[in-house]
Amino acid sequence: MTSEDLEKFKNLLGQKKAELENALKSFADKDPNLKGDWDSKYPDFSKDDLNTNLEEEADEVEEYAARLPVEHSFELRLQGINEALARIKNGTYDKCAKCGADIPEKRLEAYPEAKDCLKCSS
Repeated sequence: MTSEDLEKFKNLLGQKKAELENALKSFADKDPNLKGDWDSKYPDFSKDDLNTNLEEEADEVEEYAARLPVEHSFELRLQGINEALARIKNGTYDKCAKCGADIPEKRLEAYPEAKDCLKCSS
């Protein structure tokens, strides 16, 4: 793979990373104690604390519970992107992590964070 190709994938991965981080920032904060971890913000639908009712509290719990699997999914995708960027840096980006074979460029174009060739991923 040429240096231009690697730069193209580095930019693509950087864009995907920024998009995921922006999406996470809309409902979660980075955990200062655990690298790569985000904590979903607990929603507050009440206008003021004096008028909070059970329905609003239930909505808050439901919204929070819905955010957790999305947060986890985004964290995993972000981890894959960070690993791919590290592989670019150390020169193993287009090599299968399991067998060492080349990962086809078409696979990397479709899934830039791929770490395995098609044979090993199936």
